[in-house]
Amino acid sequence: MPRRAKIRPDEPGRERILDAARAQFGERGYDATSIAEIGAGAGISKSVLYHYFGSKAGLYRALLEHDSQELIEAVAAVVPPPDADAPRLRPGVDAFLKFLSEHPGTWKLMTRDPPADPALRDLHRKIDRSVASTLRHLLADPGKRESRPELVDLIAMAVRTYASWWQLHREVPREQVVAAIGDLAAAAGRRIRSGRAVRSGQVVKAVNR
Repeated sequence: MPRRAKIRPDEPGRERILDAARAQFGERGYDATSIAEIGAGAGISKSVLYHYFGSKAGLYRALLEHDSQELIEAVAAVVPPPDADAPRLRPGVDAFLKFLSEHPGTWKLMTRDPPADPALRDLHRKIDRSVASTLRHLLADPGKRESRPELVDLIAMAVRTYASWWQLHREVPREQVVAAIGDLAAAAGRRIRSGRAVRSGQVVKAVNR
């Protein structure tokens, strides 16, 4: 266990280490990044890093938890409360894409391959599932979450797919991507509703034969 460092008032703190780790993990991946490289990026000694996080794995965990929470808070800040009669999907998706565009290091961190270590891979999957579940809860109309969960899952998948596509096509204005997701959600809602009606009609005809 590394010796706890004595932190001087003028030494950079936790946020600066997270910033350096985000840059390194996002660009090179967890396994290709060393504690020494993160310390050099933050302009601190390794002992200070160990003081805050204990290990490289502890730093990775703290960074994922920190960035996923900030993403969720950014979306939650613009989504109306559940009892409000106001749109949720478009403002929420806009906030989601805006956060990712303003935090490219977080974007890379969350979309690149997870570490080889089984425990950290499991952590990455758990946080990814938790973020996806929370975003579905924030973006979906409360009634649709209960009555049409398959539609909510479809739209959530579309949001993530469009976000990944936009990462490679940043020349497209964010507003257009948000509008495209909204249009897709509306079309999916009409089509799935229509498909249900057709199937119900077919069942009724079959019973009456």
